[in-house]
Amino acid sequence: MELRGERIILKNLELEDLTDRHRWLNNPEVTRFFTNQGSFPLSQTEMVQWFNTTVTRSQEEIHLAIWTNHGKHIGGAQLKAIDWRNRGAELGVFIGEISEWGKGVATEATQLLLQYGFLTLGLHRIWLRVDSENVAAIHCYQKNGFRTDGIFRDEVYRNGGFHDSLVMSILKEEFMISINQDEKK
Repeated sequence: MELRGERIILKNLELEDLTDRHRWLNNPEVTRFFTNQGSFPLSQTEMVQWFNTTVTRSQEEIHLAIWTNHGKHIGGAQLKAIDWRNRGAELGVFIGEISEWGKGVATEATQLLLQYGFLTLGLHRIWLRVDSENVAAIHCYQKNGFRTDGIFRDEVYRNGGFHDSLVMSILKEEFMISINQDEKK
């Protein structure tokens, strides 16, 4: 699968992509706001096992690699915990190449995932969890129409203290309204 944007392409995650992903997920600067911080660092063997058991076999997860249109692998994006009955999924996006931070790439990747989730998969609700201190990510999600549903208080233990996570979501009808408004501009 390939989802093309103006500056990026989301492609199925391949085994060859794990070298970059391993480097990124073992960089504390990249993972500092991850809500599943206890999962890192990861060995290359653990990454390959995860790929073989989850990425290649799961009907409830779609893992993609983010590439620039110039052929540079820069991050990952996923829809996971896909609930086909209730038509919902959890969205995740990360930019592993720090030199690409602040360029709107995560916003574009989120937009592409929303389009795919709502228009191709027929999902009704897409949600996410984000560290309450990750201002850039929260701005990215709000820009894409996500609303805050609630707060998981003291959910993540990091650097000697507990931190809140926000739960945010967007419904298909809200996404469609935002697309229609963008087309009118």
